[in-house]
Amino acid sequence: MRVAILDDELHCVESLVLHLQSLFPEITVAYKATSPVEALEKLKEIDFDLLFLDIEMPVMNGFEFLNSMEEITFDVIFTTAYSQYAVKAFKAQAINYLLKPLDEEELRSALLTYMEDKEQSKRTPENLEELLSSFARENSSKDKIAIPVSDGIEFINVEDIVYCQSHSNYTTIHLQNNKKLMFSKTLKDTEVILNKYGYLRVHQSYLINPSHLKRYIRHDGGSVIMSDDTQIPISASKRKTITAYLDSLRT
Repeated sequence: MRVAILDDELHCVESLVLHLQSLFPEITVAYKATSPVEALEKLKEIDFDLLFLDIEMPVMNGFEFLNSMEEITFDVIFTTAYSQYAVKAFKAQAINYLLKPLDEEELRSALLTYMEDKEQSKRTPENLEELLSSFARENSSKDKIAIPVSDGIEFINVEDIVYCQSHSNYTTIHLQNNKKLMFSKTLKDTEVILNKYGYLRVHQSYLINPSHLKRYIRHDGGSVIMSDDTQIPISASKRKTITAYLDSLRT
């Protein structure tokens, strides 16, 4: 059997490869990638049976990736740290899934079940459309993002975010009421996630929610005051970004 792996976190890809080699040496990893955009083209050229697919990825999530495929001729096992709602949706549509962080015994069980009953697994393409529609309905009125925390996952409203601050490979998300969350993504990754909500990158270390913009200060290189009274500097390279946004409000 030939499998492919798509997950934006390299350590997750490599960990899964090691588990597969240990548990099922007869399985060939035909392709592995961290970029869904790259995988869209490459997977057209590769013969494989099963795709291990991460859901939460920047630029294009797992569902968007499958929607972008011209034809689905393979089976899918989703790898996810998603909500209980997602797990219920997978079960309802007989979709294979594994919760992250991956457990070796659960991986073994999932693959044995898949190999013993491939005909049932082949229902994946037929059930996929309803699964995607189900997620669309769930998220249509809820602009939320999932933030992994020490004891699980916290779902926060995008509108509650005041600004995001870079800390090396992590991002601190500053919320209303002075609450903070540490996000295990770089600010660049966070920007990709929040870009569709109109967030503005005003500095190498800061991404702001313009809905919480309170004041713009021109002198000393430029800065903004947010709704929580935090003053955030504007870098010279990002000055056009904020002025363009302010100009759009006056037209």
